[in-house]
Amino acid sequence: MAMVTRYSIQDEVGRFLTIEGFFAYDDDDAVEFRDEDEAIEELAAYPGCTVETYQRPSAFPDFIATPSIEKEAA
Repeated sequence: MAMVTRYSIQDEVGRFLTIEGFFAYDDDDAVEFRDEDEAIEELAAYPGCTVETYQRPSAFPDFIATPSIEKEAA
């Protein structure tokens, strides 16, 4: 298994932003962002909160998009 980097939004008391837009202490309910810029953009709606970075194991690591040979030839 590979480690992947994810981002979450936490409020000042350590609660995590959930998909419903509420905050909860259980990190299993947290919205998981793959991109830091996306998390920062969402953060604008929640003053006083922070973007936290963490790593977790994943059976499906993030793949970096590479241009295909066919697209380059076109």
